[in-house]
Amino acid sequence: MTIVMSKKMVLVLAATVCGTGSLVARTGSEDGESAWENGLPYKYELNVGWGGFPVVDALTFSWFDLWETREELIWYPNSLGDIYSGYTGPSYSTGVISAEFNMQFKKWFALGVQANFDAIWSAVRSSDTGERIGSANGLVFALLPYARFTYLNRPVVKLYSAVGLGVTAGYRNYSAEGYSAYASAYPAFQLTPIGIMLGRRIYGLFELGVGTVYMGCRAGIGYRF
Repeated sequence: MTIVMSKKMVLVLAATVCGTGSLVARTGSEDGESAWENGLPYKYELNVGWGGFPVVDALTFSWFDLWETREELIWYPNSLGDIYSGYTGPSYSTGVISAEFNMQFKKWFALGVQANFDAIWSAVRSSDTGERIGSANGLVFALLPYARFTYLNRPVVKLYSAVGLGVTAGYRNYSAEGYSAYASAYPAFQLTPIGIMLGRRIYGLFELGVGTVYMGCRAGIGYRF
């Protein structure tokens, strides 16, 4: 009799635990769905990304066209002597490296700030011998407060557009033929016509953008909290 009662008690306890677990799981699921329907499960976001071609930065801080890989003169020749001056070889860029922080105010609206960095460099060679006689390089930093508008907001998928306005500062240096370094700053503008985020707390992102910071696409990974 005692053994039978023990078995019954075990079965009752097992049923109780299973029922409680099921209730907690169901409640957690309902709470999660409720959070997305009635509020914001995450208030802040951090992400890092890479990509895009720094068009305006390249043209501003380089006296050669980074769209081309052919050798070009550093400047337009104004005299016969200029024709025999140094030229730049193939030009390279890191692409735009970015870090972003934003705060979600509504399911459809967020404000944030984005910091961007890119570097440009090329060798300067002698027109007579083809030997390297120096280098041309530049560093560019852009800081943009921006607004993001989400038109599809689901627990795992977000579709959005964004616009930012800020400032870009850069440093340009020629270490050949007596040319020195200089710095410059100008307004920065960036538009993201369409972007997508996939994931919950940890997510990936992909954007198409146009502006002074970069043109093309940007991809990255982020964390919500």
